[in-house]
Amino acid sequence: MSFSRVGLAERIIAGGAVALFVFLFFLDWYGGTISGLLPGSHISGATVEATGWEAFTSSRWVWLATILLALGSVLAAARAYRPEGPVQLGAVVFGMGTLSSVLIIYRIIYHPGADASGHGLQISYGIKFGIWLGLLAALAIALGGYLQLLAEGRRQVSEPRVDRERGGDPESAFSGLLVARSKAGQPARGPDRGAP
Repeated sequence: MSFSRVGLAERIIAGGAVALFVFLFFLDWYGGTISGLLPGSHISGATVEATGWEAFTSSRWVWLATILLALGSVLAAARAYRPEGPVQLGAVVFGMGTLSSVLIIYRIIYHPGADASGHGLQISYGIKFGIWLGLLAALAIALGGYLQLLAEGRRQVSEPRVDRERGGDPESAFSGLLVARSKAGQPARGPDRGAP
């Protein structure tokens, strides 16, 4: 494993994944306050707060999967691992980062919120600063995945393709072309295709 292979795209992905982990588990995404004297009690107020992990039961698993896949792609780049198949790591990271960003935007637009007052009470509930930081982290993962996808595309164009079905040897691609070695004083000739 060599982190010298980790480029700008992977650094952005790693930073976004670590940041999303911190923001998801340790910062408040929703919260509210209740001020005033509660009826039938001596409590004059209360504060309710929830992290992104605590506030959601389904979206949080998408965000956690995004974090794990993003960090996995960085480790794969450090080990120079390239998965076989049509799907590239950059495409997966870009897709998951985009999906996570869309889910957070949806939660920002359609969030549980309340502002009410009455009977001496003032209730205020809505989104907190942590959800905006989570959105920035998810967008960073999507951006890093896009840059990683572009780099993988350039790499495929620049590197010659080797016919893996013929043993992975570049010379095996020319195995059908047999040229007879020239003997002393005789010109080289191509394969004998039979008499005319």
